[in-house]
Amino acid sequence: MNEAINFPGDTPIAIPSGHASLQGLLTLPARLSALVVLTHAGENPEARDDALAVVLQHAGIGTLTLDLLTHAEERFADIHHNVPLLAKRLLDALALIKQGMLLSELPTLPIGLCAAGDCSPVALRVAALRDHDIFAVVCRGGLIDLAGMLYLRSLAAPLLVLVSEEDERVTASNRRALRELACRQELKLLPAASPDSATALGFVARETVHWFFQHLPKLV
Repeated sequence: MNEAINFPGDTPIAIPSGHASLQGLLTLPARLSALVVLTHAGENPEARDDALAVVLQHAGIGTLTLDLLTHAEERFADIHHNVPLLAKRLLDALALIKQGMLLSELPTLPIGLCAAGDCSPVALRVAALRDHDIFAVVCRGGLIDLAGMLYLRSLAAPLLVLVSEEDERVTASNRRALRELACRQELKLLPAASPDSATALGFVARETVHWFFQHLPKLV
């Protein structure tokens, strides 16, 4: 991690992964007790991630908002569903974060993952692979079974799944997938409202912050 980290403050981060360079924004508040990586694939959920990141920061949690796709890739639908590729990219980002902590470029902090839509199974798979580094996971929407049965069954980090109460198909699929998990888990239904409404954003923010406060260590 060659960037000079602004603490407190915002630091744009470029993360090399294969032939791609991923763009992220690292924000560390002055009162800091944990780090949550918010992942998305493409621009659509970016505004919602930004709003959630602000709430987490006010709660004393640093955030890395990370796009797992390059701008050139966003127009190709198939890559949005490529769980192995996106998981590899998120693993590369986590490796860079851990390296920064080991080199004292970043504070040593417990890490959580937060993902939405197509990135939900990606975050679950990565948390299962990095079970010593990831302490809690929150997924909004998406089909978590796409992570793969092996990863569902080996996940150790507590998992919160948020699904719109209007999306019966996704809710039913995720309930079936959760039966395969041995870790602490919970599924909550989002109120029937636009994903960008104040009601929906407030519910997501409240439940997400509460989950991380419950399960990330060393929070005060």
